[in-house]
Amino acid sequence: MTTAAQRAGTAPWTEARMIELAARGLGKVDAQGVRGVTLCSVDEIAAMAAVLALLGLPAIPPGAPVPDTFTETFKGVLKP
Repeated sequence: MTTAAQRAGTAPWTEARMIELAARGLGKVDAQGVRGVTLCSVDEIAAMAAVLALLGLPAIPPGAPVPDTFTETFKGVLKP
């Protein structure tokens, strides 16, 4: 049985749903580049941000400087 919130799409996500939404958004970006970014839903973008936060990426507020330890912490994560 589904609740009214689930039918309206406002129920909290399960972990599986969050990961699926993030992966679908990523799939759009991966397949279509910049065009894919414009095709992502708000839920897909929010899920991608949530997954990044769960993986340990700290948020930097708009206008705030990058913390000194930031690049050292993530050094080697992205290889050129």
